[in-house]
Amino acid sequence: MSVLRSTGFEASSNDAIRRNLDAVEPTWRWTITAHSDEDCSLKFRRQYLHSSSIVTVKHSVGIGAVARRNTARVSIYFVLAGAIEIGDRATRKVLSIPANHVASACESSGKRLAIEPHSSWLAFHIPEPTLRRHFEDLTGRPYVQEFVLPPIRFCEGDGLGLYRTLRQAEEDLSSASSEERPLLAKAYQQLALAKLFAKTPHNLAEAFGRGTLSDAPRQLLKAEAFMRENLSNPITIDDLAVAAGCSPRALQRMFRSYRGDSPIGILCSYRLAAAHGAIRAGRMTSITDLAMSLQFSNPSRFSVLYKRAYGCSPSATLRFERDEGEMENSENDDLRS
Repeated sequence: MSVLRSTGFEASSNDAIRRNLDAVEPTWRWTITAHSDEDCSLKFRRQYLHSSSIVTVKHSVGIGAVARRNTARVSIYFVLAGAIEIGDRATRKVLSIPANHVASACESSGKRLAIEPHSSWLAFHIPEPTLRRHFEDLTGRPYVQEFVLPPIRFCEGDGLGLYRTLRQAEEDLSSASSEERPLLAKAYQQLALAKLFAKTPHNLAEAFGRGTLSDAPRQLLKAEAFMRENLSNPITIDDLAVAAGCSPRALQRMFRSYRGDSPIGILCSYRLAAAHGAIRAGRMTSITDLAMSLQFSNPSRFSVLYKRAYGCSPSATLRFERDEGEMENSENDDLRS
């Protein structure tokens, strides 16, 4: 499948707006609030990148939506005018994004979207596995936390660079030839993710840099090296303490101080990262065998931990990687033809 061109629509009635939104974003159930069709308009445009997309919307009506299902998609909203509220039924929290601010939300079943009338906004939608994979490639370390970008101003400071990159991507891709589009789409996605990692939120790169190898105690580094060398073998806290040359209690304190987790928690992260790498590379016979080989004796528990770490199940990641591979092969064929 080749990289898609942009899509969009303009509508000027309640029914037309809802019908078009249902068509372009079917994972949400949409509602429109307008007193009459006389003051009813919405412009929607989507520009496709490699596996992500940029959406720009401007509307006079109020918009509400409820997510029908989990999509494993992270959405980063830049609000230019008006305001957006995103409610999470599970946590009972509401994220409010006022004008001139940017924030992120991970789409999941039951989430509610409420957008004021006379709003305009830009959204960068990207599959969570793609975001995690890119951050891991940049750092060489497992990225297992949930990505959260709280509301910050983007008209100046760190968020502005990402916003400008997305706007430039829209402009360049709209005028690109069919031969140029695959390369440009992939390059702009990588650039957007690099800017997101380096600058937003509050310099994620600096947070990853804390507790680097050169700063951590020698005993902790020895324990981590022992973990990496024995991912397929049973390991206890006593084994790690012997490898590190200190007591189990001292090792626990060091890991809490420098890694923010217990030694066994970090070992689990290493094993999940190894499983993630094996799935991405296709180095596996079955997910159950992979889990057992990495000392996860309960495949169901492995799937739960994996989904918690990477945002989707092992089988969903495998399907995603296969789809990505097919897209890469198709783009290469297009470039050769």
